[in-house]
Amino acid sequence: MFATVVHNLTSPENTGMILRTHVAFGGEHFVMVGPEPWRFKKRTQAFSRRLEKICNIIYLPDDDSLFNWCGCEGFTPVAIEIAEDPVLLPSFRFPERPALIVGHEGNGLSDEFLQRCPRVVTIPQFGPVGCLNVAVSCSIAIYELNRSRPLQRAIEGHAFTVAESERPDRAEQTG
Repeated sequence: MFATVVHNLTSPENTGMILRTHVAFGGEHFVMVGPEPWRFKKRTQAFSRRLEKICNIIYLPDDDSLFNWCGCEGFTPVAIEIAEDPVLLPSFRFPERPALIVGHEGNGLSDEFLQRCPRVVTIPQFGPVGCLNVAVSCSIAIYELNRSRPLQRAIEGHAFTVAESERPDRAEQTG
């Protein structure tokens, strides 16, 4: 299992896309670090497809709370960030219970934060782009973490099969 951590994100679209990827790949906890809890309103839900209703979301106010939570829950913090002398994602061996951490859309994760992370991983880029969008970066890392897992869901048409009880609209009626 893995956790996905979004650190001080401000874009509802990015948050929604990351949450959707987290749920699609079977993430255990979706952790939001920042000064106030996120409100899942229409702009976020347009991208999350309302999957926040079936996701275990944890709000933490600051970095100390995050690192304490990771320690108590047995997760290893893995920052996804462009770094000098990088460990590149294709050669990285994920720990047993990673907490994949992405940072603010403009500022990323601070050097002080990265120094506290036991693992910092960089996604290599080959074209003339300074950096990837945070939702794209997080999705690539989640895919790389899970790509060797066997397929567990059937495919019907152009979608994976989802049981009625797993659907977010069902969660509204029962929860």
